[in-house]
Amino acid sequence: MNTSRRLTLEPLEDRTLLAAVGSYLPAALTPNSNPKSIVVGPDGNYWFTEPSAGKIGRLSTDGTALTEFALPDPSSSPQGIAAGPDGNLWFTETNANKVGRITTAGSITEFALPRGQGPQGITAGPDGNLWFTESASGGIGRVTTAGAVTEFSLSTPGSAPTPSPPDRTATCGSRRTTPTRSAASRRPGR
Repeated sequence: MNTSRRLTLEPLEDRTLLAAVGSYLPAALTPNSNPKSIVVGPDGNYWFTEPSAGKIGRLSTDGTALTEFALPDPSSSPQGIAAGPDGNLWFTETNANKVGRITTAGSITEFALPRGQGPQGITAGPDGNLWFTESASGGIGRVTTAGAVTEFSLSTPGSAPTPSPPDRTATCGSRRTTPTRSAASRRPGR
């Protein structure tokens, strides 16, 4: 009977997970870099954002190789990161009001947002584009893999969309966990 377990990381924004990964590293991250989002890249490595350092990090799956890529603006505050359909990693830069693309070799290209509204989360869409939230404007945006940006206002002013896992579940091996509602939220009429 095989008792080995395989841990699968999915795109999450979980500081506890990143702290555990960080404690495993033989090399140190930039001090106080505040790692935030993490995703498995098309190259099989873990890629993550470091908002307080203005960097994108790459970690090998065995934890022995850590590389940090500095963004042009160190105060840009990268937040969300996603693997794109083009084989690159895409990320948001909240303070710089940009969406960035980084190749697995570390080449960075940035795309300015016309309205510049604090992009946060980002995900690859089924249409072959990348979609991101704009919490400052209460909108969402789309960027093509060629870098064409379109922003959409939501109908509710001040709605401030924020990123969350796509189906609000966490996966560890073959088990899936869904958060439960508090007793207060289960009261009749809610």
